[in-house]
Amino acid sequence: MDDNKVWIFPKSVSIEEVSEYVERLKNIKASEVVTFDLSKTVNIHSSFIGFLIHAKHHINKNGLSLTVEKILIMLDIIEYFSPQIDTSFNKKTA
Repeated sequence: MDDNKVWIFPKSVSIEEVSEYVERLKNIKASEVVTFDLSKTVNIHSSFIGFLIHAKHHINKNGLSLTVEKILIMLDIIEYFSPQIDTSFNKKTA
């Protein structure tokens, strides 16, 4: 559970890079914590937005096994075990 990874994204994310990120995401284990650092990113291709949505769904899906998830849903306690995704960000004001 101490597997923490930080993905630091470049200043500009092109369409070619997005497919590489999708492939990297496939290798993430359920026990790993991944932080996306977009603090230096100022330009993104629209497909990168799709990647971010895909990554969120991938992380949610892989958080629990399907069997355990069904049991928790049946017990009506799934909300206590769903992964919390931090979508906060720092805004720099002028």
